[in-house]
Amino acid sequence: MTVLYRATSIKSHFDPARKTRYIARACKREIINTDDLSRLISDRSTLSRADITAALYAFEEIIPELLLNNYSIHLKPLGIFSLSIKSKAEDAPAQVNNKSIKEIKLNFKPDTLIKKRLKSANIKKVV
Repeated sequence: MTVLYRATSIKSHFDPARKTRYIARACKREIINTDDLSRLISDRSTLSRADITAALYAFEEIIPELLLNNYSIHLKPLGIFSLSIKSKAEDAPAQVNNKSIKEIKLNFKPDTLIKKRLKSANIKKVV
């Protein structure tokens, strides 16, 4: 299990004359689909692929509903899903309204065990 990264150039938006700098960015990530995920979980448990797939689709249905009803969802031992709002700054509280909201975002805060496992990742630079 190795996390791959590459050096990526960045420029300052505040000072375009500033020299180019470089940061590490994860790369070569692949997407795993529901079928593959259910197969992997099924191989490690007593549940069938059909049961796992059904549970995943139930999450897809219920999670947005709960989030839109002002719940944060703690799926132990994964973490907490919650919503946040990106808003324009207004001069007075009375001016803050629906039009002030630019975006609603989904946040995920991993539980401690997942954070701990990610800290032990092997990393490798891709040239």
